[in-house]
This record gives sequence, structure tokens and C-alpha cells, in this order.
Amino acid sequence: MSAYRITFSAQARADLLALGELLAQEVLVGITAELGTDPHGGTSIERPLGGGPWDRVAFVAGWATVRYLVSEGPGIDPPVITVIRVIP
Repeated sequence: MSAYRITFSAQARADLLALGELLAQEVLVGITAELGTDPHGGTSIERPLGGGPWDRVAFVAGWATVRYLVSEGPGIDPPVITVIRVIP
């Protein structure tokens, strides 16, 4: 399975800054470990009432909810995870 490139929306970056450096680092490690190679596995689910399998939420680092989009398929190399929100 190929590795996914992980990007962050402006809101997700603001969410991480609000957590402070230590907690933000913990969440970043969790996102990379839990979503970086398989954004459809682990604790990931389609967002309830969301737009489809590309619009997902996951529980990372044991305490943070991450909302993200997955862009993959023909012509998308590497596939991309865009983190939309980080919710403690």
C-alpha cells in the first residue's frame, strides 16, 4: 500500500496551534501512524451524514477526533489526505 501525503486546512492548523506544542505533536504522530498508510482502516469511518467514503472521521492519539478527506485514484500520485479539523 502506498503512503499518503498529508496536508492540513487552515482550520486544522489553527486547531493544532490551539492545542499547544506538546499535544499538537502527539496528534500529528497519531495522524501519521494511524492514517498515513491506510486512511480507510483502524478507527476511521465515513462521516455520519457526510458526502461519501472520501469524507471521513477517525479517533487518533487516544483522544482526538480528526475529520479529513481522502483524494485517491487514477492520476492522483501520491494519494492525499487533507485534514479538515482536529477536535479534542
